[in-house]
Amino acid sequence: MHRNAYASSKPEEAVAVVILHPYSWLGGSMYDHVVRALYSAFASTGKFNTVLAYNSRGVGKSSGRASMYGAKKEVEDLRALCRSLLGNLTHPPAKIVLVGYSHGSCVAAGASMEPYVTGVCAVSPPVGALASSALGLKDLWKVFCEAQAPKFVALGTADTFCSEKALRKKSQGSNADIKIYRGADHFWSSTGALQALQSNLLEWVCKTLLV
Repeated sequence: MHRNAYASSKPEEAVAVVILHPYSWLGGSMYDHVVRALYSAFASTGKFNTVLAYNSRGVGKSSGRASMYGAKKEVEDLRALCRSLLGNLTHPPAKIVLVGYSHGSCVAAGASMEPYVTGVCAVSPPVGALASSALGLKDLWKVFCEAQAPKFVALGTADTFCSEKALRKKSQGSNADIKIYRGADHFWSSTGALQALQSNLLEWVCKTLLV
């Protein structure tokens, strides 16, 4: 698996952040501009044990074949990566926060019940009826809703893969903190919206999980 990792200069910090990219069959990779923006926001603080973004199976130099429908193998890979962080680092983290964008948010959702996952952030989850059915992501979002870990969801009102109404309906009972960004699209084309996302997401993680 091809990784792009930042190791904090403060190894005593307890929290690691793992960032997941969009649907690989449509060109998603760790070099996506939203993934890079989120990576930079977390890595620049020095408050985290490790910040890691990686190419999932079949992307870039990562081996394997990407799933076209569902994300069972991608979720298994994510679990293996998290176990590697916990067991192989000289100064391993005590907590892992998963931050997924688009399809990556549903991969993160699939691992949200793991005991080492203490927070999940879903950015632009494609859980609208058409997108979730076409990509086979319904069951993964159910796991997200049932997970006990703190959850944050960010969605733009101009997102074509999920509406605010659909998101709130499908997230009922999840106890997720939902943040709606007026005018933002699925790809966070607006610099202002993306900067607000960076700020809000980092603030939520720091206030909720850095305790």
